Amino acid sequence: MDAQVRDNREKHRFERQIHDGMWAAAYYRLEDEQFVFFKVEVPEFASQGIGAALIEGVFDILREEGKKAVIRCSFMHSFLQTHPEYNDLVDSALSSRKQKNG
Repeated sequence: MDAQVRDNREKHRFERQIHDGMWAAAYYRLEDEQFVFFKVEVPEFASQGIGAALIEGVFDILREEGKKAVIRCSFMHSFLQTHPEYNDLVDSALSSRKQKNG
């Protein structure tokens, strides 16, 4: 298993390979130089920490690149509640506003 997280710009997702042909993915769209995350997919049988490892990798990449995220995904919101060390990478004003407005 390749534990490396990478940005697949063609598919608009950060992804982490679980095994042959199976991926965990955090989907985004770009808005004003920010990554707007709206969905995380982790295959059901592989969910034992794979999602958290994916999100950690995503935030590590964003930190290296000096980018910010807008979070519109409940999985990522939950992750941030237990991992405040990544809060500096989130545009909380936009994330909160969009979460309230849908």
